[in-house]
Amino acid sequence: MNQALTKREGLLLYWCEGDKPKDNLRKVQVTNSDPSILRPFVGWLENYYGVARESMKLRLHLWEGSNEHAAKVFWAESLGIPLPNFTKTWFKPPGRKNTHPNGICRVSVSSKNLMETIRSDLRSEFQS
Repeated sequence: MNQALTKREGLLLYWCEGDKPKDNLRKVQVTNSDPSILRPFVGWLENYYGVARESMKLRLHLWEGSNEHAAKVFWAESLGIPLPNFTKTWFKPPGRKNTHPNGICRVSVSSKNLMETIRSDLRSEFQS
């Protein structure tokens, strides 16, 4: 996925991969271990909704013993989002499923208006 997403493709990506909590309509977020999923999502938010990368937050899910700094540098460079935009890293206990050396990354934007706009766009695009 090296190309920019169309608005419709981005809506589908969010619909399929996005976190959609029922009780918190103030955050638009997608969590994934693959930068080739998150990179187009970041560009889509920027291109279609005017969200500046500087206002996007990143949160890592790492396993105990992972190199937190290296993972942050990897994701910051992969997504073009500044290092200070990381929130507290969540560490999972060591286990067999530690197959992601750079962890799992969540991109989020705190905005009730953005969430309402995206939900409205989803309804008009796919449920009319």
